[in-house]
Amino acid sequence: MYRQISNRIKKQIKNSNKVVVLLGARQTGKTTLLKNTFPEAVYINLEKSDYVETFNSRDLDRIQSAITQESKNDNNLLILDEVQRLDDPGIIAKLIYDELKEIKLIISGSSSLEIANKASESLAGRKYLIEMHPLTFGEKLVQTEKIDGIIKKESLRLNKTKVNTFKDEVLESMRYGMYPDLLNLKAKEDYLLELVDSTILKDVFYLNLVKNTKNLQAILKLLAYQIGQQVNITDLANRVGIARPTVMEYLEILKKIYVVYTLPPFTKNRRDEIGKTEKIYFWDLGVRNAVINDFSPVEFRRDYGNIFENFVINELQKVSKYNNLRYDFYYWRTKWGSEVDLILHKDEKIIASEIKTRSGKITPAFVGRYPESHTQLITIENLSRLLL
Repeated sequence: MYRQISNRIKKQIKNSNKVVVLLGARQTGKTTLLKNTFPEAVYINLEKSDYVETFNSRDLDRIQSAITQESKNDNNLLILDEVQRLDDPGIIAKLIYDELKEIKLIISGSSSLEIANKASESLAGRKYLIEMHPLTFGEKLVQTEKIDGIIKKESLRLNKTKVNTFKDEVLESMRYGMYPDLLNLKAKEDYLLELVDSTILKDVFYLNLVKNTKNLQAILKLLAYQIGQQVNITDLANRVGIARPTVMEYLEILKKIYVVYTLPPFTKNRRDEIGKTEKIYFWDLGVRNAVINDFSPVEFRRDYGNIFENFVINELQKVSKYNNLRYDFYYWRTKWGSEVDLILHKDEKIIASEIKTRSGKITPAFVGRYPESHTQLITIENLSRLLL
């Protein structure tokens, strides 16, 4: 299966000895990617093997023996998958990095809860972090073999006779999301409901990070109804009947298992610009629709505009991350209600985007304050130039 991020991982392994840390939500295809990209590597899945105790022991001889036992050839690349099962993945990765210098190491996991923070402490200067998400829209078209009909290969432009096909694919992606397993499934809704009920929150339950799982699920559902909107922590706390710090803790957990993310406001510290309140988005809209149990066609929903905004920002996030473009993502709003849906910022470059299902334009209030910015209107009619 083609995944754009594979080239970035291969380049890093070829040009550096740093530990590659690959993180992402469950079922996004991390294991398949690693096995397909590095078929000759020594691969150990810590969720399915008996080696957890071996690696937790930090006994170098036992670890070396386990690696040798699983090796099929002289390949010096080791992949440790599901490393969140280890007591301290960062310490163990550091041990291998420092003591087994001939080995190049990739560690992968479905949650940054117990990996990224500890790895940051233990692997300072020794790691290269890569995050993987559900399919990009382009990857989905490649896998379903529809890209040839939608794009004129010689010019990479949208085939005018296939405009409706492109729109249909976008609408389906907003309805069912972009998880790889969905490509060959007819029972998409059943898969997504099961994914939300049993899989996505698995690490939260396994690590016993939340005392009341019903409250976490209640917060998740409220957030799902608020995509593209500012998050009011106090309101969420009052509606569920829990403390504000608990809501903030739950929100951070949902971010770290790659279910949701937030955009901060863009501001130059002008008095009337919103400077703190963040907006909420889901990394996958199929997951979001499963949380609220609504798989009706998105184009007929009242929240169609919010869904489309979420979809576009997701795709731009993936493009920026996978190509290492290093854009920071924001939204902009004043206390008087003037707003821009998306601000991309890097160095001195500012790109302001309005994301609309029909027509619209960038508010003059923003252009007047930031005349150096580039502006664009993104609609489903011109979306292909960004995604293809």
